[in-house]
Amino acid sequence: MKVEDFDFPEDRFYLKNHVWLKPEVKGILLGITDLGQALSKEIVHIDLPEVGERVAKDDILVAFETIKAVSQISLPFDARVIGVNEALWEDPGRINSDPYGEWMVLLEGDFSEDKVMDVGEASKYYRGLIEREMERYAET
Repeated sequence: MKVEDFDFPEDRFYLKNHVWLKPEVKGILLGITDLGQALSKEIVHIDLPEVGERVAKDDILVAFETIKAVSQISLPFDARVIGVNEALWEDPGRINSDPYGEWMVLLEGDFSEDKVMDVGEASKYYRGLIEREMERYAET
């Protein structure tokens, strides 16, 4: 699904912090949205968790540094890290060029659909976010 110029694949769930979650047989892949990577600009450094690490609800799972700021990712549910995308250690900017192909971590966890958005809910949320930002910049 498209929201303005940004893609939101229908096979994922989304969080309001620009994170996507893709359930698979082996676990839940996590990455950042196309809009999230565009807002972040160039990702220059990433701190990934250790495999086996348990992350409590709302605790920091991933931190990444961009040319603009440092961002942190947390989850609205408890999870255990079962894999990390080690290619990101050497080249975290891969996320900018392929935000839906480059996942960050593979998780075990049980999220309920009331804690995440499907693509329809996400497109409405992000459309509103983009509209508010456009209005804000139009006023300056």
